[in-house]
Amino acid sequence: MRISLILTALGAAIVQAAYPGDIVQYWVDQSAILVNGSIIGGLSSPPSGWFEAIVQGAVYIAALDSRSEALAFQQLAVSHAAHDSLVWIFHGTRLYATVDSKLKAVLAPIGINQSSVDYQRATNIGQKAAVNITRARSDDGINYFVDYIQQPAIPGVYEQTPGGSPIPDTPQARYLRLFGGLGDVTRFRAPPPPSINSSGYEDFLLYVKQQGARNSTFRRSYDTETAYFWRESSPIGWNRLAHGVVGNSLATDVVASAKFYAQLNYALANAAIAAWDAKFFYNTWRPVTAIRRTDIWLPSGRNVSDPTWTPLLTPTPSHQEYLSTHATFGGAAAAVIRNWNGGDAINITQSSNVTLDNIGVITRRITNLSEAAKENGDSRVFGGVGDSVGRETLRLFDENWAKF
Repeated sequence: MRISLILTALGAAIVQAAYPGDIVQYWVDQSAILVNGSIIGGLSSPPSGWFEAIVQGAVYIAALDSRSEALAFQQLAVSHAAHDSLVWIFHGTRLYATVDSKLKAVLAPIGINQSSVDYQRATNIGQKAAVNITRARSDDGINYFVDYIQQPAIPGVYEQTPGGSPIPDTPQARYLRLFGGLGDVTRFRAPPPPSINSSGYEDFLLYVKQQGARNSTFRRSYDTETAYFWRESSPIGWNRLAHGVVGNSLATDVVASAKFYAQLNYALANAAIAAWDAKFFYNTWRPVTAIRRTDIWLPSGRNVSDPTWTPLLTPTPSHQEYLSTHATFGGAAAAVIRNWNGGDAINITQSSNVTLDNIGVITRRITNLSEAAKENGDSRVFGGVGDSVGRETLRLFDENWAKF
């Protein structure tokens, strides 16, 4: 009887010796902290989706390969997968010690003795998972040189934005291989933006000129906050929104959590690639370029020139306006979360991690995923950096989320 009680107590201790939260969410959060930190200081849109998809891909492989093991074992395996893939992505930077510290922080809560056979087995599974995913992505095109040839400065054509880079960001990103083996990205290409010769385009431009100006007297206070709230990197913000929806419900189901976050981050990465395909195919200018142009170029003969016009959000991103990456990120993420959630209705409170212009942290209650995605796209209009928010692509991503 006494032996039975001891064994029962030991069994309970083993079950309890695991990280108490969702280990997959932990690594999503630590990845975001690394990117937003002082060493990296943020990434442009395609790499911000690309890197997290690689990490979560490795985590999912490790979760599948360890699914028959105890919870703590699974947590250790996916932690090593996340660690090694992060080191591969950011090799050559000073993040090695930081990534090591993120792994070290969870070793004690996971509770597997580092000298044990189980520790080594779990480590091997995680290491192999990271090797598999990083090897698969090592020739995906992210490192290739693609020369951008600046076109003549005629109305509608992209030009360097004030304070921006001489050439648009990451021109090679339009050729990145889609995650999940989806084939040629051009089959998801968005339809053309409104022609600058159309009345519809003139309406767009006048709207953003009014609403997006730094000192706009037309923009509502709520819409000003919308621009600031969604200024944060969309993959980071939407992953955090997903945490609010999922909560701790998958903490003890590592495979299910890893699958969800792999789907979410594959969708986000593919959204950026699809947006970049459209950006470089259509090569459209930013509102600040159109508004500061000094000649009369609209077919209506209206003079919209204001050489001193400044958008609320500065600097304007160093890449083409159409297609809005914020809109595509939001459409893709909302569709994946909606599928898991079983509908649009949610009830979470979320704060933005970006503060600008002496505006403090903005906190909002979010109750509808589709409305959140729409607001994410609209925020670029209120920020003065976009005038067409990708409604067609929001529809496309909503209807085809599973493909992404």
